Amino acid sequence: MTKKRISMMLFSVMMLFTLILSACSNNNSKPNNSPSNSPAESAAASTEASEQPSDEPITLTYIRGSAVSPNEQKVLDMFHAKYPNITINIALADGGGVGDMLEKATALQAAGTPADIIWVQDTIPFAKDNLLVDLSPYMKSDPVLSTAKIPASSLEALQFKGQQLGIPRAENPIIVYVNKDLLAKHGIDMPANNWTWDDYREIAKKVTDPSVGEYGISYGQFNSIITAGVIGVDNGTSPNLYFMDQDWKQSLLTTPEAKADIEWIKNLQDVDHSIGLWADLEKSGSGWMKGNVAFEIHGVWEGRNKRENAKFNWDVLPLPGGKAKQVGYTVGTGIGVLSGSKHQDAAVKYLAFMNTIEAQKVMLENGDFPLTEDQELKDALVETSIWKGTNILATIGVEMRAEPVGKIVGASEYVQWWSDEVQHAFKEGEDPNKPIFEQAAHFNEYTLGLRKELGLD
Repeated sequence: MTKKRISMMLFSVMMLFTLILSACSNNNSKPNNSPSNSPAESAAASTEASEQPSDEPITLTYIRGSAVSPNEQKVLDMFHAKYPNITINIALADGGGVGDMLEKATALQAAGTPADIIWVQDTIPFAKDNLLVDLSPYMKSDPVLSTAKIPASSLEALQFKGQQLGIPRAENPIIVYVNKDLLAKHGIDMPANNWTWDDYREIAKKVTDPSVGEYGISYGQFNSIITAGVIGVDNGTSPNLYFMDQDWKQSLLTTPEAKADIEWIKNLQDVDHSIGLWADLEKSGSGWMKGNVAFEIHGVWEGRNKRENAKFNWDVLPLPGGKAKQVGYTVGTGIGVLSGSKHQDAAVKYLAFMNTIEAQKVMLENGDFPLTEDQELKDALVETSIWKGTNILATIGVEMRAEPVGKIVGASEYVQWWSDEVQHAFKEGEDPNKPIFEQAAHFNEYTLGLRKELGLD
């Protein structure tokens, strides 16, 4: 290892230590709306409030993984108009991953300019060092958050040991985009909203014709990842997404029923050939956007691209159901307040503002979905330029399950659904045993020790 790399590692460790110390020193502070433990504490809080009037200029630093879109800027401007004394400064974390977020927060803390707001894609890296504010008191006292109809499963995904370490920043369902013209070419009508995985498979087989470059199912990663995520729940194989048990402690991928579900997904290519091999797709130029693939499982954030660029008749459906039920899948990323923030109350005001009807309506035009379950927002959603005239409301008319952000303790040692090994097992006929079944067995042992270390068991 070079001296330069060693120096950089030592610097990173020192910076993270600084952030942790600051978080610990602030961890016992309460939001201004929380009851104090003693008269002396109340008096101190009162004095502090009098020294910091509500119109004092405040700048909040918001760490995020991508630049602000025009619609997000509108929301920031609306927030500033409502709270003229609060300005939000965006700090980009290159890469956008959890490690990138922590690194950015550490660097800002070390520079004496601690950040206030941060994306939360996984609670555990933050929770183990008490780096985030518990928002539970605010969820009861804040006038917006206390009444906001945030989906319970989305809130639970951002909890750790009973603490609400974040709230949803985005609620974007995964849906099925349907090429109605290709179905019609084969005399197939648009499937019903309560369709099943068997319907999905049979239709995909019927429209597949490699000789003309037409296939039933798109090659993209979501087509296998999301199917693997929900099919265990749909078939009654597992109570939670990705074959996790009732308490999110152990994977059920070691059971015969789960192995059968994985084999079913593999058979979409291995047996049916409804997903073209990559080499064949490159030659034929096949793809959903090209008009020669029937189904594509993808996020609603793709809706704008479909509306603007798909040159054929298309619509959307909820994810299919199985032998036991039909569930949907929501990709939810969180947002939280750093414990080292000097302006925690002001930071929470922004989190609350994101959940107002007015702010959410602006984000609907960006292609985002509502953060809260309000009928007014659903009515507005179907009138947006992206979804007008489509079956979009049906996609969230099933039981929605939130992406398990922070639920799988030791997720880095679980099946890496995005990896080439897993993807090639599903779409290129390779062996799934090592990347899926052996990895799940390894995870089941690994997570037991990690859970004990974190005080979860």
